[in-house]
Amino acid sequence: MNNAANKKDFFYVVVLILTFIVVVIGATIAAYYFLHRQEEGSSSVYTGTLGIEYLSGEIIDVHLLYPTYDPSFDEVDNVYKNNFRVTNTGTLDSIIDISVDVNRNDFSDNVVMYKLFNGNGEELVKGNLNGKGKIEIGSNIVLEHEAVSEFTMIIWLQETGVNQNEEMKKSLMGTIKVDANQKID
Repeated sequence: MNNAANKKDFFYVVVLILTFIVVVIGATIAAYYFLHRQEEGSSSVYTGTLGIEYLSGEIIDVHLLYPTYDPSFDEVDNVYKNNFRVTNTGTLDSIIDISVDVNRNDFSDNVVMYKLFNGNGEELVKGNLNGKGKIEIGSNIVLEHEAVSEFTMIIWLQETGVNQNEEMKKSLMGTIKVDANQKID
């Protein structure tokens, strides 16, 4: 009887080992086909980091602007100027969007203007700062991986040719925000 019990135990051990081998081979084949049948980029997770350094601070606080015509990059009189740097320390290219979140704007519409310049002093965009809330001032700006881009924003009171004493006494307050997304080729 002992011999029959040993044969029965041996049979069950062999079946258990063969079952384990079949399960491992089946899981390996399933994983291989799953990984190689996926469309490239469809289930990938990408990571990177983006740093923003506000050289003049992120808070915009404009008081007592004097009217001026279209200022240049080097202008310092009668304008509000804010410099900031965006650093992409990741391995992926990014698309950045720059906006101003205006909390207070006492100025009339179409009198307060802005310009956004890159680090080389080239004008990227120009427009009006009307109303309150989020105002997008720059969008779809490419920032390559491991790169640094500097920006300068200038805000001024547009000269209209009429008395603007009341406008000069008004103020504008807000913050600069920079958002980034991965650049998809």
